Amino acid sequence: MTASFIIRRAMRNLVWMFAHSWGSAIFGLVSFAIMARILGPEPYGIMALASLIFGLVGIFVGPPLTESLQQREDLSDAHLDTTFWLNSGLTVLFSLIIALLAKPLANLIGAPAVADVLPALSLLMVLGSVEGVPGALLQRRLENDKVVLIETVSEVVSTGAALVLAILGFGVWALVLSMAVGTVISAAGIIYAAKWRPGFAVSRNAFRELFAFNRDTVLTYLLGYVDDAIPRFLLSMIGGERAVGLLAMAGNVSGMLTELLMGPFNEIAMNVVARLQSSRKTVHDLLDRVFAMTTAAIYPATLGLAMVAPLLVPLVVGDEWVAAVLPIQIFLVLGIRDATGNFNIAILRGVGDSKSPLLILSIGIVLLGAMAPFLMPYGVVGIAALIALRTFLTWPLSALLVQRAAGYSALHQLIVGWQALLSALGMAGAVWMVQKFLLAGWPDAVVIAVMVVTGIVAYGALMFLIGARQVREIREGMTWFRNHHDSVEDAI
Repeated sequence: MTASFIIRRAMRNLVWMFAHSWGSAIFGLVSFAIMARILGPEPYGIMALASLIFGLVGIFVGPPLTESLQQREDLSDAHLDTTFWLNSGLTVLFSLIIALLAKPLANLIGAPAVADVLPALSLLMVLGSVEGVPGALLQRRLENDKVVLIETVSEVVSTGAALVLAILGFGVWALVLSMAVGTVISAAGIIYAAKWRPGFAVSRNAFRELFAFNRDTVLTYLLGYVDDAIPRFLLSMIGGERAVGLLAMAGNVSGMLTELLMGPFNEIAMNVVARLQSSRKTVHDLLDRVFAMTTAAIYPATLGLAMVAPLLVPLVVGDEWVAAVLPIQIFLVLGIRDATGNFNIAILRGVGDSKSPLLILSIGIVLLGAMAPFLMPYGVVGIAALIALRTFLTWPLSALLVQRAAGYSALHQLIVGWQALLSALGMAGAVWMVQKFLLAGWPDAVVIAVMVVTGIVAYGALMFLIGARQVREIREGMTWFRNHHDSVEDAI
């Protein structure tokens, strides 16, 4: 497989994935606006706290076992079958434990209401596990277009089911049952698309060959779980399910925006880098062009949404969610770091460095523990600030580790897209002045519309004045992607 073939396949996948991301986001935003008004924060808090338990299981099953199938260059039936049966067996074991110990586990995290949904979610975990290896094969082949089609059908049907169930008064079960619908559709579609069925070529030697990467992956997921669970657990202690629901909503909003603008790049980053790892120059050229695009999009989008959030949130989902506004703004500011840093762990794992992510996550956990006593008294806002500070403080380390493993300059990661950042900051200033001095007393919907138009015009003008070089780099990057041909000599 040549480098040019990999890049062309990746670009085809990106087109499909961006189309899916935008369609899914628009559809999801409308449905969430309706469901959030019907359900309120508590059901989302229950599901977020339930994810603490299933996140712990996710350390040992699913992607921690199947990612090695994507990263490894040589793959045999023994590797596939061994991974499938190991993943399936462990998932069944963990699901039984969770179902039988639902009440004690719910009491342990201080949320008794979670006990009602744990047995059903355990069954869904078993159903979803069967798509682990087939899904990894599709991603390894860079056949993400098939995954996108399946996910689109799954999301549309499951979201429709959730809306109907929410209107009928099912409460948190509207979320659980819709998840069941999506899981069944996704598993059936992925298995069919992969054209792979498990055999019985289970091999101890295949297990050993995958073990080193899997071991570090499991440790990475363990630390990632702890890193993610600490804020939610602390918040549940001081604010209960409602507070966790507000934090989850803030994370969902910022995550949706990041997914819209960067998700497809991040999703295929490890696979593409893994396939290109023998050609560092191609990897560096690819990253240069991707970062020129992501910074130009993510900087104005995150700062712009942060500016309109105080008006947009109550207008879209109701006054009950107003307490989530400041956490949303805090998370959106993380977009400044996400524009480049979001890829770092994927890059490290793509080049086979499975230990550096462990160091990044370990230091992040230490920082969470050190800062938590000072920020917990501020509730949801304090926990959001805790997450943001941890993320910014660990970025320099991740950039240096990428430089060491992949040869991609940490300094360049810091300054790439500076024109877009300055333009976005100028845009934010222009929007603030228009809102403060010209729009006082206007209807919220009109104010939001004027702010958005002002932001677009201001950002475009500033990029024309100070960002012409970055705009040119983006155009050259599009040409590079379009014209990358088989003259590339690096064989993968």
